[in-house]
Amino acid sequence: MDSHEKIGDEQTTVTWTTQLRGFRGLPLRHLFNVADFSRSLWWSALTVVPLVLLVVAVVVGDETNYFYSMYAAVMILFLSQMSERFIHTTIEFGRETGELETTYHLGNPSLFRGGEQTTILLEDVEAARFLSFAGHTMVRLHHPRAFSTKPTAFLIPPDKDWEFRRVLKRHDVSIDGAPEGDSTDWVWGRCAVTGVFLGILPVCAAFIWHPAYSWSVLLVLFVNAIFLLRQGW
Repeated sequence: MDSHEKIGDEQTTVTWTTQLRGFRGLPLRHLFNVADFSRSLWWSALTVVPLVLLVVAVVVGDETNYFYSMYAAVMILFLSQMSERFIHTTIEFGRETGELETTYHLGNPSLFRGGEQTTILLEDVEAARFLSFAGHTMVRLHHPRAFSTKPTAFLIPPDKDWEFRRVLKRHDVSIDGAPEGDSTDWVWGRCAVTGVFLGILPVCAAFIWHPAYSWSVLLVLFVNAIFLLRQGW
């Protein structure tokens, strides 16, 4: 992680860059990505819907497995591409103004467009949560709206952690940050459930039911593997 300060006439701007590239950063990228989901969105999109589709496939018959596999394929692709925002991120914020500029540089290649700068005001943020995994800390911003297109999560280097907390308090943003051992248990649980419903069971379905019904999952896994190979170690 790199960080530096730019001192202007009216304010001090703090900038840092974080990177989680290639195969080595893949597990942490997915952990942070799953942790960024709101509770309602995770339960509905990554638990309830795949569970219902799986039950229908088991009860009704083999043909309905196609819908379960197709949904799993779409979600795998969506989660994989969303996690790329943690590959290379640049954060810049003003201590006094509370302006936070976020730039996500996605992988190469990628299905989404990256490199665009987004600016938010901390006065529009309700709360911030700090989560730690394997020596990395993620900040998750809670916006007033349940579904927001504004940046919600980014990594922060250790030397900027407490400074950013002070800026949040200055702008009346409530902070939630438990010790590392307490703050990650629920995230590991989420990852386990998501991996079972969207990874293990759809792949196993190719051997239990007709393989033709699981082609979408296998295709998405193959495409993601190619992307990772081109992005490097």
